[in-house]
Amino acid sequence: MRLEMSIAKFEFSFPELRKAVEIFQKDRIQAFDALVDGAKKAIVASLNQVLNAEIGVFLGSPGQEDNKRNGYTERDYALKHIGVVRVRQPNDRKKRFSSAIIPKHERMDPRISEDLAALSLAGLSTRTLALISHRILGIEVSHGTVANALPSIAEGAEQWLQRPISGKYWCLLIDGTYFNVRRRGSVEKEPSLVVLAIDQNNRKTILAIEPGQRDNVDSWRSVFRTLKERGLDGSQVKIGVMDGLPGLEKLFVEEFPNSVTARCWVHSLRNGVAKCPARLSDAFKNLAQKVMYASGREDALRAFEELKLAMGNDGRRAVSCLEKDLESLISHYSFKKPLWHALKTTNSVERINKEFKRRSKSMDSLGEMRLRTLLAFTAMRLELGWQRRAVDTYDRQLKNRCGNLSEVIDVEQQSDVVN
Repeated sequence: MRLEMSIAKFEFSFPELRKAVEIFQKDRIQAFDALVDGAKKAIVASLNQVLNAEIGVFLGSPGQEDNKRNGYTERDYALKHIGVVRVRQPNDRKKRFSSAIIPKHERMDPRISEDLAALSLAGLSTRTLALISHRILGIEVSHGTVANALPSIAEGAEQWLQRPISGKYWCLLIDGTYFNVRRRGSVEKEPSLVVLAIDQNNRKTILAIEPGQRDNVDSWRSVFRTLKERGLDGSQVKIGVMDGLPGLEKLFVEEFPNSVTARCWVHSLRNGVAKCPARLSDAFKNLAQKVMYASGREDALRAFEELKLAMGNDGRRAVSCLEKDLESLISHYSFKKPLWHALKTTNSVERINKEFKRRSKSMDSLGEMRLRTLLAFTAMRLELGWQRRAVDTYDRQLKNRCGNLSEVIDVEQQSDVVN
């Protein structure tokens, strides 16, 4: 039996294969070690041949007539899928030769560096990576090794954040959030504007994570126009879910004229409770949730009148927080019921920030490039989950799990944390 590759070649006779089967049956671990060791030797032999050919080509080039070979330097090198191998790096007498195959100070296959950077972005600390790499690859990695590998994947991450928008999106959930970034020995809060969209298949995706002032309408105008420059069809946008930044709802309808706006219930309830007397706060929240979780628009209006009557003059300021935005707070009832959960809050955007903080917790420092790369990596990780489940499937799952309003509220709040 013969296995051939473009460089390495493995040959086995039938008796050898039969003997190999017997060895595996006796001790699988020992047999695997022997097999891998044989493969490594063949790969090292092939790699050394290529390195010898490389210096031969170099010494045969013009200007090297006075130069010659000058022995070898043995060194360890980690190859992806293989592990650490011992290679013989040829030298030249004039020290002019520099290998392009295995650069002088490189200790590992660049593909491994990219994998380590990805694992770091996934939340593994440098210490954990060192332990993993030592056990699996036979080498230890330092913080510098991981940091130096980040540029190799940063370009792809940035391209993903700025990718052309080709799909059709009918809903945009927008919110500003802060990320803690270390600069010059101190930690500073850096604002970012996040746009999460729902497409025609009712699946969520992140369209933008842009630096900007979250409380500045002009910053949001720039984000919206950049989205359209990237290909977003504004005529397809039917609703925007947002917090209560003054002027933002007006701006949104100007930029997306076929849309309505929806206020985030979490932000509105928080503002209302802050203005409610302590003795009325529990009643206010319970009655407000009946508006939020009503069976439809008319039921929501009746529930609001009940809230308004129950609060009286003492709770007037709290009720006014909801009343002034009531149309936006109940606009989700104009859409199909299975979509209501996705349109009531901007908690999906908050999920990005929570996941980002979880992943950055183990990192010693976080510069601007690392921030952008980590944000893109986090966003892509979240999308893997979002693409497996459409937002309109949530209503069916909720019916199977809940028997009353309090259970619905509990399940939805838990869902906002994990989805």
